[in-house]
Amino acid sequence: MFLVPLLLVAVLGAASAGPAQAAHSVPGPTYGVAAGTRLDRLPFLQPGTMAGGVSSFDRDTFDATHGNHDLGNFLSTGPDGNVMLDQAGPGCVYRIWMTSQQAAFPGQWIKVYFNGSATPAIDMSIGRMFAGTNAPFLAPLVAGDLQSSGGYVSYVPLCYRTSIKITTSMNRYYNIGYETFPPGTPIMTWSPGQSTAALRQEWQNAGADPISTAGNTAVGGQVSLDPNVPQTVAGIAGPASIQSVKLTVPGVTAAAGIAAEQILNHTWIKIFWDGQAAPAVSAPLGSFFGLGQFGSYPDRGLVAGIDASGTLYMYLPMPFRQHATIQLLNTGPGSLPGVGYQVQYRPFTGGFARVGYLTTRYTTTTRAPAGRDIGVLDATGSGKLVGVTASYTGGLSRSYLEGDERIYVDGSRSPAFYGTGTEDFFNGGYYFNQGPYSQPMTGNTAHVVAGSADHTAAYRFFLTDAIGFRRRLVVTLQHGPYDNTTGTSASMLAWYYHRPAAQSSLTDTLNVGNAASERAHRYQVTGLAWHRTSSYTYPGTADHTVITDTGRGYRGHSQFTLAIRPGNQGVDLRRRYDQGIASQKARVYVDGKFAGTWYVAGANPYHRWGDTDFLLPAALTAGKRAITVRIQYAAGVVLTDYGYWAYSIIP
Repeated sequence: MFLVPLLLVAVLGAASAGPAQAAHSVPGPTYGVAAGTRLDRLPFLQPGTMAGGVSSFDRDTFDATHGNHDLGNFLSTGPDGNVMLDQAGPGCVYRIWMTSQQAAFPGQWIKVYFNGSATPAIDMSIGRMFAGTNAPFLAPLVAGDLQSSGGYVSYVPLCYRTSIKITTSMNRYYNIGYETFPPGTPIMTWSPGQSTAALRQEWQNAGADPISTAGNTAVGGQVSLDPNVPQTVAGIAGPASIQSVKLTVPGVTAAAGIAAEQILNHTWIKIFWDGQAAPAVSAPLGSFFGLGQFGSYPDRGLVAGIDASGTLYMYLPMPFRQHATIQLLNTGPGSLPGVGYQVQYRPFTGGFARVGYLTTRYTTTTRAPAGRDIGVLDATGSGKLVGVTASYTGGLSRSYLEGDERIYVDGSRSPAFYGTGTEDFFNGGYYFNQGPYSQPMTGNTAHVVAGSADHTAAYRFFLTDAIGFRRRLVVTLQHGPYDNTTGTSASMLAWYYHRPAAQSSLTDTLNVGNAASERAHRYQVTGLAWHRTSSYTYPGTADHTVITDTGRGYRGHSQFTLAIRPGNQGVDLRRRYDQGIASQKARVYVDGKFAGTWYVAGANPYHRWGDTDFLLPAALTAGKRAITVRIQYAAGVVLTDYGYWAYSIIP
């Protein structure tokens, strides 16, 4: 299961010395409120960041009597409350979602601690948090169950320089999404004086372009679409960025409902970048504009939807180098006359070294098989996920909405996101118990019952909380609590920015417990508590796959040398550990210099294997062919090592 460390053999003598090769200049991350108000930066990839989440998902998924108990599960509990999130290092929390059948969580509180302070910077009742009138949680960045159809959600950015801890007295359902940065990244910690006014104004104007249109050029007109004849509506020379695509389609309005289903499903948009033979964007109009596959309904998403005049709009910026071609294709049986279009674009001067092409992946699943998640996206290369439209057909009980999302980043066997339900993923609750809704980031656009079939469409955008990947991203959704519904079909559209080339590469692997690998990497350990072989499973889609591995637990330190690429922009250090042992904390050193604190809060006593990643900053790795890493025990019962992987981050 481990790779032979070929690269290390030639460089053991140069663990801390390498060619004086300067690292490429790496711009600082766009984060916090700016991540929402500078959507022109959305196509720029940030390979030095990692997205992740925590939730109340049921850790015990071994049988159908336990796997859907997705509430009341916390990282830890105690007299100071239930711990929902406990992070070390710089980062930003972008989404907090909860739900409860107890109206507005009466009498229950939430507290947020920054940078190790013993005093919470935010201390308020959950009811006040989601009322929308109490700073910093102001509408429309927060929504209650009436606005979000059963869910309570906040998109108020809560950024931190060294740590964050969120506790609560509630014991129901929650999901928290965040982004983390390498140690030492100069992130400004949230304070009461920080303003979200610009972001709130942007959201209040949902339906209008959230990016300034100054300097845009517009092309437009009207076309008649004959069956199966692609019609080019725009051909634009680059370097440029398409800033918006708008269409008016006869019969399609926000009130047309199911009557517009066939038109939207049979009319496709296709976009080709820089001479591609196949379109990077290829989707039916309903899914592309966030409406789903069941007709047209009110949808005022921030970057996609339909406005009061019946105009379909898409505002995700789309940069390209040389040429872009936009086509419309009618796959229906008859002609479709009078389709109006407008495309706005502008010159692109940002450079393409870190830019991804907007890409879509449209997939359909008919009668999803038992025991297998519904696939949303499996992309290789590098990029970031920025949106999903889902359209389901299932039984009248709507139990297909019990499925959890499971998102895997860069080959990790541990899900970066493991949710609590499909409607929760789309910020609703209890099967969207307030009916269809539309908010800037998420919506349940359609709920249609036809005979014995139940149809649900929903969208979600990841803008401040885009999910970046350096090598691969896999997104799946369960159907039913145990992938056990019958007759569930789904159409999924993922929007993501994409580069074919990976932005990290595996440069070395240390197989802890293997004598040859330990010798090759100069592995040593102090304060040994035990050395043993374990057979466990990972949580997620392979939760019944048993893996056997040998490792150690210790209260001193481990030290080893790993090969890296000298032209790196940091290193993603991954460790396999036993997450049945709770809240392991370590101090990390690179060539004798302190890098940061590696802390994984919580435990999973059922699926005990876990992969955890630590971003080594470029200041400690650039220009080197090898590094010596020391992992120093700091807290917990023991630290556990079963293996290490070094992924060099590259331009």
